[in-house]
Amino acid sequence: MKYIEPVKSVVLFLLVMLSVVLTFMIWTYTPDYKFIEKTEGKEILIGPQKEMKDVIRPYKAIYRFDKEFTGTVSNSAMVDIMEAFQGWNILDLMPVSNNLKADSVNEMIRTNNSMTVFFPGEIPYSAFNTIFQFADKELPETTFNRMIIDWSKYNNKELQVFFLSGNNELLMRSHVSLENANQFVRNIIEPAKTYSTFKEVERDGFISLYIANDKIESAKYTYFIEEKPELFKDVLFTNLNNVVRTDESATTEKYHDGMSRMVIDSKAKSLTYVYPAAESSVRIEPSKLFTDSFEFINEHGGFTDDYRLVSSSISNNQLDYQLYLHGLPIYSDAINRITTVWGDNRIFRYKRPYFSFEKDISSEKEMKELPSGSEIVEKIKKLNNIDLSDIDDIVVGFYLTHDRSQSTIVTLEPCWFVIRNGISTKLTPDILGGVKNGLE
Repeated sequence: MKYIEPVKSVVLFLLVMLSVVLTFMIWTYTPDYKFIEKTEGKEILIGPQKEMKDVIRPYKAIYRFDKEFTGTVSNSAMVDIMEAFQGWNILDLMPVSNNLKADSVNEMIRTNNSMTVFFPGEIPYSAFNTIFQFADKELPETTFNRMIIDWSKYNNKELQVFFLSGNNELLMRSHVSLENANQFVRNIIEPAKTYSTFKEVERDGFISLYIANDKIESAKYTYFIEEKPELFKDVLFTNLNNVVRTDESATTEKYHDGMSRMVIDSKAKSLTYVYPAAESSVRIEPSKLFTDSFEFINEHGGFTDDYRLVSSSISNNQLDYQLYLHGLPIYSDAINRITTVWGDNRIFRYKRPYFSFEKDISSEKEMKELPSGSEIVEKIKKLNNIDLSDIDDIVVGFYLTHDRSQSTIVTLEPCWFVIRNGISTKLTPDILGGVKNGLE
């Protein structure tokens, strides 16, 4: 018994020392963490990503030679024009008028040795920053939809360029210092002498229309299309685990995650995505609006075909991109545009087709001959329901129809269209009173 107390003391001492050692080991212990490689989610691209110049391409150019107009709507010619613009040094961009009269515009376009380039929509100056080299660092927060280029002094390596806005009647003027002026004339101006002649359709108090004098040949196409609604769902919703699907009808599906919703219309082959919390009445400057809209669509490869900026409504932050094929606009009873409405630092509404052209069926290709623009104008003059003074333009485009028996096949029929306030009207034989030659 006399050894019990010493043993207890020894055991207690050992326990205290063990506790101290364990505590020290815990404090100083560094685990051997293995390096965890950071992985990123795979980027989803619905189509190829594009450059800004791809969606601001012109649709028509006319040239004035010795009191005569020639012109073209050729897609390859429009590509050549945009390539010719690359690297231009735009000097002394300055306002000329903010109350431009139609007669003044018509006189400018009639000036010999000048060309006018027509864009389908109002283009912010900043959108050309990757094409032109502006001497001015601060570009005007306004837009233009036509360029008039005076090449009469090209021997001095100088061009005079006017930028016209159809919305706010603003005219800007600049000069271009062009080292390769001879190349510009050789590649862009000289070929225009062989283009079809164009007719000026004068309208009292309004800017003239310019249309082809000759009959027009264009192909009727049949295409297989590819439908990708699931991919759009994957890129538009941030957490797919929260997405709930509801079938609202035989042709309508709705997806929602508590914050946003997307509606798929299989009959129109379109989708509408809305993020209600982003709704805003704050007006966004044209340059930022275009950049935000373009980047949002382009980030997921949303320009799945040839889409071009055609209209803008700055008051509600809306931009529209029209679907084109072979340089001609596509219209239909269904949706044929991408529409974005920008909200509070993000997209508020996004509406668009969810299909893209996959392959044309060459055996179904058929050439069509359309009446000349002059014939169409004479027919319109006799109509009671269309006034020439109300028309923005008269264009050849494609009318798209879906095959009822095969949902993945579409037909594109070349037709004349009247554009009024951004809305197209197909000029059918019924409207024109018996015009034939493919206007079906």
